[in-house]
Amino acid sequence: MLTWAQPSAAKPRVAVTEKTYSVDAVTAEGILQQMKARGPNGHWAYTDWYVKWTGSCQLSVAITYTMPKHRNEAKLDPALRKRWQSMVAALRKHEQKHGQHGINAAQEIEKGKCANGDALIKKWANQDKVLDKRTQHGAREGVVFP
Repeated sequence: MLTWAQPSAAKPRVAVTEKTYSVDAVTAEGILQQMKARGPNGHWAYTDWYVKWTGSCQLSVAITYTMPKHRNEAKLDPALRKRWQSMVAALRKHEQKHGQHGINAAQEIEKGKCANGDALIKKWANQDKVLDKRTQHGAREGVVFP
């Protein structure tokens, strides 16, 4: 699914792609095993962002979110389903913070008229690491299961 979005405060063009990987286990242990095995780069979810600009300083940001998707939540015990849905919602919010870092990088590059673009990208990529360390990869924000 590809969606183009232009946040009102942002001039850079932002393209968001959402990918999913399947989870179909019906126990908490099984779901955890599948997310570990099937998740991107060994994580439950992952956000890639890429900023590019032209010689005339026209910026764009490509953000790709990869999230788990349960194939049949109706098969989950109601309490487990509620915990799953809560975790996925918190995970999405956490990953969106990573995506915002890409947008922030593009906005700063644009504000500086495309000077020091590589340094600004490194700055915001480092903020992704800071975010994950501060939140324990989202655990402090509710990204816990079960």
